[in-house]
Amino acid sequence: MKRNIIHMLLAVAVVFPVSSALMAEVTVKLRDIVTIDGLKENQIYGYGLVVGLPGTGDSKTSLSKSSLKNFLKGLGLESDDTKTRNVAAVLLTAKLPPFVRIGDRIDITVSSIGDAKSLEGGILVQSSLLGADGNTYAAAQGRLEFPRKTGKEKVVKTVAILTRGAVIERDLSPEIITDNKIFLVLHDFDYGQADRIIKVIKKKYPASAPEMTADGKIKLQIIEKIPLPEFIGTIENMEVAPSDRPRVVINEKDGTIVAGGNIRISEAFVSREGLVVEIEDSEKKGAAAEIKEATTVKDLVDSLNAMGASNGDIIAILKALKDAGSLHAELIIK
Repeated sequence: MKRNIIHMLLAVAVVFPVSSALMAEVTVKLRDIVTIDGLKENQIYGYGLVVGLPGTGDSKTSLSKSSLKNFLKGLGLESDDTKTRNVAAVLLTAKLPPFVRIGDRIDITVSSIGDAKSLEGGILVQSSLLGADGNTYAAAQGRLEFPRKTGKEKVVKTVAILTRGAVIERDLSPEIITDNKIFLVLHDFDYGQADRIIKVIKKKYPASAPEMTADGKIKLQIIEKIPLPEFIGTIENMEVAPSDRPRVVINEKDGTIVAGGNIRISEAFVSREGLVVEIEDSEKKGAAAEIKEATTVKDLVDSLNAMGASNGDIIAILKALKDAGSLHAELIIK
């Protein structure tokens, strides 16, 4: 059967010149786009037991049985009768902020690693959390919590949260100064962005002699007459124009599409099964479309939405346009 080919002409907005006085340049603070080298989160992990479950714990996993037996033995109790579905073996994970002190509290995530049906109603008994170096950094204990159900989203009962349930047992003080210098690391490296940062810092603190190193970091000389907190705080609050790197971000789980309004698409031909295009005042229909040169992503998405295309159709078309080299932007799929 011969397929009709319909040309879809996407409207391209005409942009008139606007006085620069009416257009305020968008800026961002440096702390939102750079990190001081050495200031990083650290991951910690551990193993534990959740008790007090209403018969929804592990049933066939021997791990929780042996762990419970060892736990009771540590309390001076000997028992071979440890068959219970009120206990579940869990994995603990958390992130340590750059600066933590003994006694601080952090949140942890508790995940079942056995065949427990649900951790709801359970209590985590005291468990240690270790760093990559094998040292203990926190101890956790407490009643498990679950996120509130929103809309039709299903709440997973085998993963829980322990809010402020882990107590820090070891100080963590990162080293951020090397040879009286600090280094800034861009979250997303871009030469233009690095140049703007160097210029704005040099204007405020010329004595800091900002420059880019061979590994893409921005090196700053510490100014001794200025207190370090003031020096770093001022730099973090400086503002620059953000990078204009074009990106299209797609969340396939909920169908969200986020893109800059000026991202262009080169001329392309699109055919998608189930996508029907109708010509006004005509009985002709087709399943194909021609995208004209210089169409924007916004124009494309608006037109497809107006035609009744589903999120799945739109996402599939954007992927295909990227593969064909017609979408001139970085495509990020989550």
